[in-house]
Amino acid sequence: MSYLAVGILAGLAAVERKGFLQAMISRPIAIAPLAGWALGDVQGGILVGAALELLWLGAVNLGAALPVHETLGAVTAAAGAVVAGQSLGTGVTPAVAILSILVCAPFALAGRRADVLAERLNEQLAVRAEVALAGGDPAAAVRCNLYGLAMPFLLAAALAPVGAALAGRLVPAVLVRVPSAAGPLQGAWIGFVALAAAAAARALRARKAAPLFFGAFAVTALAGVLLGRLR
Repeated sequence: MSYLAVGILAGLAAVERKGFLQAMISRPIAIAPLAGWALGDVQGGILVGAALELLWLGAVNLGAALPVHETLGAVTAAAGAVVAGQSLGTGVTPAVAILSILVCAPFALAGRRADVLAERLNEQLAVRAEVALAGGDPAAAVRCNLYGLAMPFLLAAALAPVGAALAGRLVPAVLVRVPSAAGPLQGAWIGFVALAAAAAARALRARKAAPLFFGAFAVTALAGVLLGRLR
């Protein structure tokens, strides 16, 4: 049932992302905690979602632009991290989070390819809808629209559980077999968050974007190192 919930959530978010409503629920900062909540760990979803929101802050659907599928990437990574953390009994630690993101990152790219396929099919459906309206059959035109909404739902609903299951199995296997990797992976998580913060600053369309980019990277990295020493 948990993977079914992940699939339904990913499918609905994929539709909301571009085809309907667009209330930003599909953004990583919102959808990752929802994925965590669906699996019983909101905090784990927030940990993953906040970092991915920074990383993909510039990934926005505008017109025909097709960025990486940040929604699918966030759902799979957050769900995979929660499943892995539950399997290990540790919850979503930095080591679990960074490994889950590494495993699930390709699904964000796969989602973009799925978007390309959906766009091409939607072009054909649009032509069919126009023909139906010209022929006096508005019901057929409405069905074409529903078919167009169904495609992103089905593609995301099929891919998300696969990514979550993959991370849920691979991440615990790595950490159990190589327990000494937890420390370096925690450092890798700090570096990743610093990179994500820098990417968010870089996404700002401002003249001072470059100083913000490097400043965000430096401040986040320094804060991570100081927090690590305090522990």
